[in-house]
Amino acid sequence: MDRLMQDLAIRGENIQRIYDYFVGERFLVNRRYQRKLVWSIEEKKAFIDSIRKGFPIPLILVAEINFNDQKNFEIIDGMQRLNAIISFIEGEFDLDGEYFDLETMAKTKLLLDSEELIQKSPKMDRKVCTQIAGYNLPLSIYSFEGLDKIDEIFRRINSNGKHLSKQELRQAGATGHFAQLVRQLSSKVRGDVSAHDRLLLNDMKNISITSRDLPYGINVDNVFWVAQGVLTREYVRNSRDEEVVADILAYMALSTKPPSSSEILDEYYGLSLIGNELDNRFQEIESAVLKITSEVLSRQFVHVYDELKKILNISGQTFNRLLFDDAGPRIPRYFQILFLALYELLIIENLNVSNYKGLISLLSNMGSSNMNLGGGGGRWSARERQNNIAAVAGIIKTEFVKRERRDPAIDSWITQFENILTQSYTEQSLYDFKQGFHRLGDNGDFDDALFQKVIKTLTAMANVGPNIVGYVIIGVADNDVAAKRVEATYGTSSTVFNKFHITGIQGEAAKYKNGLDSYFQFIIQKIASMPISEADKNQISRNIKLINYYDKSILIFQIESRNEPSLYDGKYHIRKGPNNEPIPPEEYPNLFRRFFV
Repeated sequence: MDRLMQDLAIRGENIQRIYDYFVGERFLVNRRYQRKLVWSIEEKKAFIDSIRKGFPIPLILVAEINFNDQKNFEIIDGMQRLNAIISFIEGEFDLDGEYFDLETMAKTKLLLDSEELIQKSPKMDRKVCTQIAGYNLPLSIYSFEGLDKIDEIFRRINSNGKHLSKQELRQAGATGHFAQLVRQLSSKVRGDVSAHDRLLLNDMKNISITSRDLPYGINVDNVFWVAQGVLTREYVRNSRDEEVVADILAYMALSTKPPSSSEILDEYYGLSLIGNELDNRFQEIESAVLKITSEVLSRQFVHVYDELKKILNISGQTFNRLLFDDAGPRIPRYFQILFLALYELLIIENLNVSNYKGLISLLSNMGSSNMNLGGGGGRWSARERQNNIAAVAGIIKTEFVKRERRDPAIDSWITQFENILTQSYTEQSLYDFKQGFHRLGDNGDFDDALFQKVIKTLTAMANVGPNIVGYVIIGVADNDVAAKRVEATYGTSSTVFNKFHITGIQGEAAKYKNGLDSYFQFIIQKIASMPISEADKNQISRNIKLINYYDKSILIFQIESRNEPSLYDGKYHIRKGPNNEPIPPEEYPNLFRRFFV
């Protein structure tokens, strides 16, 4: 206990100082155990009102760690509160119709003068803003040698369940393979993905789940579960979507199909003990995931999910509208039944959909006529679930044919592409987007300078460090104006996803290269002529993909850093944010140290 007290420093930090830490990129969020940003606008306002009135607020707990060669604070408890403070200061919401006066603090005044922040009106009284800026937050800083202690601290803080939902409590500090796979796949479905587990708090708002009242992040109404009528907003907020994903994965992974209940989910996460030993279900699910591998289970899940999204997209209906006469709320077990019926056909029996219209016709009103569920509460027996899955699979199997080759990853690009787009919000240096390679104009020349820049960008991405993967996506316009120019040039409309305007390259391929096959071969030949190493040429050519995103054709360039830096035209470049910068010779030792030390 004495050692713990030595490692734990409790101090007051005023909000002005906290904001300085934020601007200095000192706060980190570890998504392996932290919940997503989910506070509503009303909760944020209520919290700021407590500060304005001088009421005491709960302790904020952070862990001091080394990150990117500086001391950073990894948030263990208090992420929602810190985000609410930053959001209010930066004018993302008002309090009683008034906005924080940016001239109150030195840092916000500097950002206001540089136009990085914009003052909204009407402004709150400067005296009140000064009181808010001077409010002392109770900040507890924990220092330690091993990072593994953070998980245990986080779980113990939330062990009474008052702050977290049941599923969030299960995931808090869970390090098992099953728990990690559930978290990663759930994030892919929601769309709040990130390339790495540790993120700056500054980047979290770009992938937070928000309402239409907040002008950033991912609108909860657009999240698959809510948009399709499978789960309510509140269920997503409380991570009930992760329970559905966990139930589905357990079915996929285990040879003896399990029943479903809250208690069984606890056991999967190692929350149930027999004596001092973990419950057998925890050992069983961990062994099953290790045996099949997380990678294979992930590919299989995403393949089925993509196919289901494709079916719904072609039908023009939501999940609930397709399966029921009305679109009223339904228990998510209906979703599990259809998803796992598709899994049995697509993965286990290695089939492909042969007739989408026929399949959609069979699925119409199936929830009312062919899915027989009990009350929907408590324990769901393994027999009832299996009987429903088998019945649905048997009915719709007539619209499937045998797949020529067994590779469930080949069609799994709808979700993966959307995840790449979302990840770019938090990892700008590793993602870049272009609408195409032909100039939008009368002559439509191929833009050689742009192509060269793309290849240079890839080498710069590879120089960020070892074990890095970078992407350049062709077929995504910068904005609505550019998307409309593409439409005017090629007669193809764009698809909007998360503020990205997806135009595809099928228009320029048809107009200038007689189709996608010739276009693709032309690109491969261009890569061979670039002033880069043979190793990089081979890798870029080998990994380039032409994928379909609904009715759009997208070209994806990918590079993985090798065991040494990459050259472009005899020079080294580095990616800083969205820009390529040459590396001066005096920085070469630091560059090579990234790869060899």
